[in-house]
Amino acid sequence: MPRKKIDPWFKNEIISVGGVEQSRSSEDWAALSDALKNLCRARQSMYEAAKNGKRVQIVDSIELCEKITVGGRYLVQPPLVGRDAGIFANTLHGAGISAIVLCREPSTALGLCPIVALGSGVMVRVQVEEPTSPQKPTCSWFDHALEELGDHILGKLDTKRSNKRQLDYLLGHIPAAPTHVRLYKTAIGICSTLQAETV
Repeated sequence: MPRKKIDPWFKNEIISVGGVEQSRSSEDWAALSDALKNLCRARQSMYEAAKNGKRVQIVDSIELCEKITVGGRYLVQPPLVGRDAGIFANTLHGAGISAIVLCREPSTALGLCPIVALGSGVMVRVQVEEPTSPQKPTCSWFDHALEELGDHILGKLDTKRSNKRQLDYLLGHIPAAPTHVRLYKTAIGICSTLQAETV
């Protein structure tokens, strides 16, 4: 996907991701907190750029995925699946394009819309209300589904586990909802607790 112009958040995100990985490995909690703050800012910048005033675009074929070279909100739907959405999102991301990609599955028996996303070796699934017009989902519906995904991840956080385990859970799931601010804030709070324990 050739593209000369890289959106400005891209470099900051790459640096921040590296900082998260390095500081978690070395258990430098202060540095990890800073890296998470920078990563959150970079991804919020990407999110704002993706909210470009255009409607949500439906993606339902690999051929269509290969033709898209501009940012925006994209809803991947059957026959494509979560893995296809992940590849599509990574392709856009690798080109430095500001895009948010969600994947929906067929409606449930109760008429709900399952939304799926891939984290680091994990899959997250949450059910939301169907958009009023399934073939023309609104931006507000899309943004709500994205927020619900992050809320679901937080709701599954087991606070009875050790702080390190809780932190690793969040770090593994943040890629599934990369623009959900409270995921980062919760992880940063755990970093502060771990840092205090080392003093």
